[in-house]
Amino acid sequence: MRVDVKPLTHWVIYKGYTVRFTKRSPQHTEGVLTMPEGVQVRFTYDALNRIITLPNERIRINEYGWEVERMPYEPPNDA
Repeated sequence: MRVDVKPLTHWVIYKGYTVRFTKRSPQHTEGVLTMPEGVQVRFTYDALNRIITLPNERIRINEYGWEVERMPYEPPNDA
């Protein structure tokens, strides 16, 4: 079973980004977003909760890919 990335794909299109998936499981996917300026950003996507995790924030999207909440995020320090 594959993760449902349809809401994520809609969000990517609305933002004008391109996406490359690097890892997929039934609940989670990871990859790289490329912004229109060419900047690349790693992301993870939790399909169950529809949360996109970027390096410094988390974005909750609805089933249509629209942003419903933005949350600051600080990745854990793997010391």
